[in-house]
Amino acid sequence: GFAGLSAARRIVDAGHSVVILEARDRVGGRVHDVRAGGATLELGAEWTTKRQTRILALARRFGVTTFPTYLDGRTVLISGGVRTPFAGALPPVPAAAIAEYGSAAAALDDLAKGVDPARPWAASRAAEFDAQTVGSWFAGRAHTPEAHALFHLAVSGVYGADPGEVSLLDLLSAVAGTGGFSALTEEAQDLRFAGGAQQIAVALARTLGRRVVFRAPVREIAADGRRMLVHSDAGTWSARRVIVALPTPLAGRLRYDPPLPGPRDQLTQRQPMGAVIKCHAVYPTPFWRADGLSGLSYADTGPIRLTYDNSPPSGSPGVLVGFMEGSDGRPFEAQPAALRRSAALGAFARAFGSRARSPTRFVDLVWSAQEWTRGAYGSYNPPGALTQLGRAAHRPAGRIHWANAELAHQWPGYMDGAIESGERTAREVLRRLA
Repeated sequence: GFAGLSAARRIVDAGHSVVILEARDRVGGRVHDVRAGGATLELGAEWTTKRQTRILALARRFGVTTFPTYLDGRTVLISGGVRTPFAGALPPVPAAAIAEYGSAAAALDDLAKGVDPARPWAASRAAEFDAQTVGSWFAGRAHTPEAHALFHLAVSGVYGADPGEVSLLDLLSAVAGTGGFSALTEEAQDLRFAGGAQQIAVALARTLGRRVVFRAPVREIAADGRRMLVHSDAGTWSARRVIVALPTPLAGRLRYDPPLPGPRDQLTQRQPMGAVIKCHAVYPTPFWRADGLSGLSYADTGPIRLTYDNSPPSGSPGVLVGFMEGSDGRPFEAQPAALRRSAALGAFARAFGSRARSPTRFVDLVWSAQEWTRGAYGSYNPPGALTQLGRAAHRPAGRIHWANAELAHQWPGYMDGAIESGERTAREVLRRLA
């Protein structure tokens, strides 16, 4: 992924030797694109915004252009079983719901000012924030079902988990690291990459050449005197330092000799991955545009609560993308592909009409079933984890260092955050090597 590739690039540029042991037969990690139905379908991370300067700098370096997410036309709201297309930014829900949602967003921005995303556990009110979930906090502030539905949509779109699963302190840290609740939940979907984001990871990996070893899942990291031995399915490597650029829960599945310090291992047990099934339907044309619709839809029930127009810049073919997130998606993770397809197309049809039931291609990805990922969008902290174990997240375990998108101080969980985490960890390693 971008964390490991970015760390390796920085270390190579500083004159040191590196090998990247990649479990898959591809680079990108949670950034994964496929060609189907005449379009590039982004099955993993895809969006960015002008303020995500690291990923945009990489894109420029490799000649990858961006284009705006298609939002022309009316949005579709499905609330209480009623379908309502609307224009403008505000959905047609009771004014009380808009006020409650807006008040909560402003309160989160205000509370986040007291949280350092590099050290959220050190905030003066950290214990208070970490003792409650995002859902329980919002329940004390809002009473309209429409406000709860909008808030659920926003939070699950960040974590792939329900508001009742995530620590309030975790969300405040993310808000602080992105510059505001609206930046985290809305602005970050402003731009897409023409041809998909994975091509940037592929281009970055090419600059590293044969240093990238594919189909080499690591099984054990062992100290051997002043060296570290890394045992993988493709062989054993000896190194002075190791960076584990995996989601924290996956890092806990490796064997370590000596074992990890207790707090670090406990963190891997306490920090789960979100649950997301990303669904794409391809059509000859984006027929919803002719109906004056943008392809953006919100719903207050699953299995898909959020859709976008994911067509290429040319507008042909037409592509709808939708997300089964958190408790909406988990019941479908072990279901047959045909059942997932039927459920997803049914959700598309309730937003855009019967034509949505008949795509030329349908492609989805159950991220929890991916052996080397086991979930999406990333890992998150339930109540208590950050204040009790957060200090161990960044702390090296001997000569082992950590990098991933969720460890980012800026734009955590995003591609830009993965790059920031990888580069920061590379600097940490280079200081030790010096």
